[in-house]
Amino acid sequence: MSKYFSINGYFKDDKSEFESYIVKEYNDVESDEQADDRIFYYGLDENHLNHSIVTGGNDALDFVVTSFEEIKF
Repeated sequence: MSKYFSINGYFKDDKSEFESYIVKEYNDVESDEQADDRIFYYGLDENHLNHSIVTGGNDALDFVVTSFEEIKF
C-alpha cells in the first residue's frame, strides 16, 4: 500500500503558494475518478519530497515542496 502525504509549497512559474495538497507514492488505484480528483500528484515518496526541499526545487517538477507530512488513515 502506498503512502499519502500532505504537502505545502509553491509553483515555479508564478510563485503562487499552495497548502495541504495530497500526493501519493504510486498510482495503484484502478480508474477511481473520485480518487484522482483528490490526488494532486502521483509518484512522490518521502525521498523525492525531501530532495525537493533540500534542492529548492532543482528538479523536473513544476512545483517546489517546502514542507510535508505523512497522512495516516
